[in-house]
Amino acid sequence: MKTWQKLAILILIPAAVLAIGIWRINVARSGEAVVVPQTNQEPTVTQDDTVMPRKLYIDSLQSARALVGKPIWIQAGYELSYFPYASHRVDLAQNLGVLPSAQRLDIQDIVTQKVPAALADRIAHGDKQAFVVFTMPGSDKQYATAVGFFQGTDSTWYCDTLFYYDDPHQMYHFWSAKIWQAIDQHQPIAGMNELQTQMAVGVVEQSDSSEYGNRTVDYDAGPKHWQVTFENDKATQVQQQQPTPQPAQPQPAAPTS
Repeated sequence: MKTWQKLAILILIPAAVLAIGIWRINVARSGEAVVVPQTNQEPTVTQDDTVMPRKLYIDSLQSARALVGKPIWIQAGYELSYFPYASHRVDLAQNLGVLPSAQRLDIQDIVTQKVPAALADRIAHGDKQAFVVFTMPGSDKQYATAVGFFQGTDSTWYCDTLFYYDDPHQMYHFWSAKIWQAIDQHQPIAGMNELQTQMAVGVVEQSDSSEYGNRTVDYDAGPKHWQVTFENDKATQVQQQQPTPQPAQPQPAAPTS
């Protein structure tokens, strides 16, 4: 037998033994139960999550006029300043405050008007602003609030994020009477989830965490300020905060003669 033949035998025999051993291990393991690693559970879908507020995709003055003669409800609570409307003009000198969450508005008209640069509100001024003119239940007085703006030939509208087009009392009919009573009184209470709290005291907020449902949130509801702590998306602590005192403004000196 030649030398290379002897070397081949010395290499092939151990290789064959190793292959047989691996084969036997695989055969034995094939009868074992396969363990599937656990994965993170899918987020729980709540009844609230099944409600999809209707959108009208308003993007022009013409499409906005579809609101005239119809009721809408405030979705972006305590964000929109409103003003008296009379003689076809928005009286921008009289800021009446901000519109509360879930407030019903009965739309009378859609108008445009140039606004002063010093006017403080949450809608860009552009060349002019677009306003919805409305009344509130039980009153014939007309008011206006900005919902968009024009810049040259372009316009931007926020109606779909500012308003509900259907009564939220019907959309969330499965909420308890106690919850709805607190919402209508703009009063957060223990047991509310974050959505219900926003429906009561608006969306102007600051929080100590981005973990929705497990955090402490401060709400600015017009003149009132609230701090609500949530655990597992339930309010466990509700406190009304005192507004931060504003520093006194210096008075202008009296004119001298």
